[in-house]
Amino acid sequence: VFGFDALESPIEVGLIFAFTTYIQGFFNPMTQMMDFLSVFTDGMVAGSRILKIMDNEEYTPQQNPDASQTITKGKIEFRDVSFSYDGKNNVLNHISFIAYPGETVALVGHTGSGKSSIINVLMRFYEFGEGQILIDDQDIRDFTMEELRKKVGLVLQDAFMFYGDIADNIRLLNQDIREEQIEAAAKFVQADAFIQKLPGKYHAKVIERGASYSSGQRQLISFARTMVTDPKVLVLDEATANIDTETEGLIQEGLANMRQGRTTIAIAHRLSTIRDAELILVLDKGSIVERGTHDELLAQKGLYADMYRLQASEV
Repeated sequence: VFGFDALESPIEVGLIFAFTTYIQGFFNPMTQMMDFLSVFTDGMVAGSRILKIMDNEEYTPQQNPDASQTITKGKIEFRDVSFSYDGKNNVLNHISFIAYPGETVALVGHTGSGKSSIINVLMRFYEFGEGQILIDDQDIRDFTMEELRKKVGLVLQDAFMFYGDIADNIRLLNQDIREEQIEAAAKFVQADAFIQKLPGKYHAKVIERGASYSSGQRQLISFARTMVTDPKVLVLDEATANIDTETEGLIQEGLANMRQGRTTIAIAHRLSTIRDAELILVLDKGSIVERGTHDELLAQKGLYADMYRLQASEV
């Protein structure tokens, strides 16, 4: 409108330019205020989350005051264990089984069946409500947390790596673990092969979350991290779920070495990986609904057999 008026009336072009400049100057502070409001809102949400975390009481597992037992064999026994996250609805119902030293017990079942909850109470991440967990025929509360973390090795599906170097990620900054122990653990799990090719080898740099390494390489590092303390018990939470084709052979060989002579509790999605387990527990809605060897469970023609046939048909 002002453009036509400038051509047909005495309104000067300079006045139009000044008007648009003033309009822009008028709206800029409003835009900045809206941006500030967005940042302020995000900050308030983040602040409330931080305060919520700070207000949470640190979980301390129940232990006997004179806990001093040592894990020497690695026998694991669950006796009628029940557990609930909220104190109301059980996610584990009367779980009982024995994993003898050197044997593998596999946990299978659909999502939400209770597999991870068994691992959580075994690792003392949560306090179970009923029943008893024994290690080497001693109550789990008779062992210090330090002894449990040292002698019960946990390998997760997603291997976490932090900023530093390869050696630090294996020893977890525990300076009592010597370089030769780190290298021995890496060789044992087949991680040494790719580490030797890195610039700096065991002192090769690691960026946050190990983004410069493949999923298989990160998993091999986590294997070495677990084995450097020479655990008596292995807990594998779908440890082969995210492996890559380049390192699959090394990972399978590394796992075979790790399991040899050690009690292993393994959560498995791919049933073909636990066919040689001495005991397979099939869980559904927090209860053990089937148990036996691979062949015994197939013969039962139950839930395990259905899951196995379904996976076989997808190959």
